Amino acid sequence: MDDERFMRRALALGDKVRGRTGDNPAVGCVIVHGGRIVAEGATQPPGEPHAEAMAIQAAEAAGVPISECGLYVTLEPCAFHGRTPPCSALIVEKRPQRVAIALRDPHPRVDGAGIREIRGAGIEVVVGVLAEEAARSLADWIDRFAPGEDSA
Repeated sequence: MDDERFMRRALALGDKVRGRTGDNPAVGCVIVHGGRIVAEGATQPPGEPHAEAMAIQAAEAAGVPISECGLYVTLEPCAFHGRTPPCSALIVEKRPQRVAIALRDPHPRVDGAGIREIRGAGIEVVVGVLAEEAARSLADWIDRFAPGEDSA
């Protein structure tokens, strides 16, 4: 299935930056147009762009209209302004046709808010593509916010 193929690539991108994202999760993102990957991104060190912003920048630099694309990301887009603006707002602004997310982000400031924001804008959102693989890839991030743990 194409969803799995594209998400597998996004997972590989996240895995490549593991250990280099500071206190951010190692997330990967691909943008697909016409059945092929046209842009990729991975979370950068703190204060620099997240995976979604990197991929959107790359697609736009190549002249690809995001509104005609699908976006595949390994973790729910952030929905709050920290060191960078929220990726959910950027996605809503750029309006891809569809967003596939491997895992909901357990961070208390996200935890479904990014998904709700994107869906609320009328963009199709699919959650759970390769969720088990993503959970293994992002285990350190998920474990940080496990119930009963200090997640401050």
